[in-house]
Amino acid sequence: MVHHARSSILPKWYAEAKFLQSESMRMVSDTTDNFIFGRIFRTPTNQGHRDGNHLRMSFCHLEFPWDCNGVLADPPCDIARIVRDIGIDRCTVDCTLVNGRVADSVLSGFEKTGFVCERNLEDYVMCLDAIVTLTESQRVRRADEKDITGVALCNARSFGYTDMSWLVEKLLRQLRQPDSFRVYALYIREQVAAFAVIYTPWEKSKDLAFVQVMGTDPEFRRQGLAYEVLAHALALLPKGVRVYLEAVDPAAIALYEKLGFAVVGKAMSAECWLPSLK
Repeated sequence: MVHHARSSILPKWYAEAKFLQSESMRMVSDTTDNFIFGRIFRTPTNQGHRDGNHLRMSFCHLEFPWDCNGVLADPPCDIARIVRDIGIDRCTVDCTLVNGRVADSVLSGFEKTGFVCERNLEDYVMCLDAIVTLTESQRVRRADEKDITGVALCNARSFGYTDMSWLVEKLLRQLRQPDSFRVYALYIREQVAAFAVIYTPWEKSKDLAFVQVMGTDPEFRRQGLAYEVLAHALALLPKGVRVYLEAVDPAAIALYEKLGFAVVGKAMSAECWLPSLK
């Protein structure tokens, strides 16, 4: 294994955001296995979006705490073959901090091994460093198991999923871990019109939270419901908590800025998958 000449402590925004993302996925996975610079997640299967057997790979170690794990390193030259041979059919390669030549070499290796790679994917990492004064909503309530079908349906309609079974399974796991996940539903005429899921890893870090997912049913869009449900969720978090999320769409970024979030970094990645999954 070859290490870069310069080791560096990971940027705070990067380490915290990636830790939160990884931990929130771990909490709803069937199993989680450490693999070189990443984790393999076996989650409720979503065949349409290739979420059944998923490796998220970085060029650094992101276990918590990360203070002593700031060295960027190159994975083995045959990493793509190793991934394929152990049965991993989808890999997200985090290219945010690594040298471009190294990332290109790794991705070229995946392509030569039979994977299809979509490169140069961008996500803006945003952080709310201190909870501002936000208003709770009478139309929003913390969901429980009676709300599963409504929230799963809203999630499916928000993102165009055709299979709800894996959403129901994932949501059930989240609701059964109330100390780690806060699920909120906004009701209009007895229908879930918007929802939000907040991950709170307070068994490991009491001052961090992560907006794992939120969405609005297309029937109810352009009514400010996304702002309303997320403002309610944030208002109920303790003071002093830093909240992270990732966003791509400019309209979504503008919404989050109204709630007090600011862009703190840009994450770069590539998606690699076997053609049989398409």
